[in-house]
Order: sequence, then structure tokens, then C-alpha cells
Amino acid sequence: MKNNPKRDIILNTMESFMKEGTAGTVSVSTIAKRANIATGGLYYYFKSKEEIMDAVVNRQYDQIIENVRLALSKSNDDAITKLKLLFYTYTSASVDSSLDQYLHLPQNAALHQKSLATILLSLKPMISEIFNQGIQENVFFTDYPDEIAEILLSSFTFLFDPGIFEWSNEEMQKKRMALAEMLGTMLHTSHELFAFLY
Repeated sequence: MKNNPKRDIILNTMESFMKEGTAGTVSVSTIAKRANIATGGLYYYFKSKEEIMDAVVNRQYDQIIENVRLALSKSNDDAITKLKLLFYTYTSASVDSSLDQYLHLPQNAALHQKSLATILLSLKPMISEIFNQGIQENVFFTDYPDEIAEILLSSFTFLFDPGIFEWSNEEMQKKRMALAEMLGTMLHTSHELFAFLY
């Protein structure tokens, strides 16, 4: 059902309301009307407006995650180079600015939290695999690759979210340097290997 054209029309319509800044107040019937779909037909695909928003968020983040996955699948590099590739591919991507603004509204905190969890759970297996490769290459030394991946991602999805915290450039730089040092300690390797983080 994810590739159904009518489903995509509904999501595109919801995105248009987001760009107009009216997504928070628009009704399901209004969404259906603009999408040129009967309200009952819309309910065939989504049970509520909240479910539509979930799908809009997932669609945008799924594309970012897929871009990261595709970049890594083409790489035969060592673990550090792959980690750099993942970092640069992820940080160079962005969701639509209207979606970002919508997620950071106080009344959408639950949806925002869900989106952060989605990113963490989607990227964790990729980072864990890179850490395990580093262990095999005798560059990383740890019994907790999955947990360290979660800690790393928690920083990026929460602490480094500009919609949650307004850090100065200097503060952000120090946090990135601290994260690199922390990774070096947790993976029992040189923190300088993670200089690309800052």
C-alpha cells in the first residue's frame, strides 16, 4: 500500500497544508477535498489526521535513511571511512523546512519524539555494522557496538537538534569534540579518528 498513488496524493496534499502553515488546524474532510478523494476513501488509507502526519514524516525520513543505506552499500572502505561517509551523507540531507517547523511546534512534541526514535532505530544497525567491521579490523575494541551506536545517535537526534537546543557555534563545536573524545574512549581507540565529527 505504501506505493499506492492515492496514498501519495493524500501525503502530498498534507505537505501542501504544512507549507501553508495550516496543517495543525486543517480537518480530514478538507484534506480529502483538496486531494479530490472522498472522505471515506481517505479513511481507507489512514485512520486519522495524526496517522497522515506520521506517514508524511516517515516518507521524508525514509528517503534520507535510504540515501545513507545506498551510499554505504556502494562502499568497500574501512570502518572509519564508512563512518565518515554515513555522517556526511546524513548531515548533508534535510527534511522539508515546513515539516521541520511543524515538528518543532510544542503541540507536536509527541510526533517529533517519534521521528527522532525512527531515525535512531533506522541508523543504529548501519552504525553497529560499521563498529563491528572496525572490531574485525582491530581498530575498535568493545563488547557493546549496538549500545555505543545508540549513544552516538542519541546525541545527533536530540542534543544536536537545532529545533530543541539553540547552541552557539562554539558550544556546538565543543560538544562535537566531546563526542569524538567519548567515542574514542568507548571504542578504546584514538579520538582523533573521529575528528570528522567537528
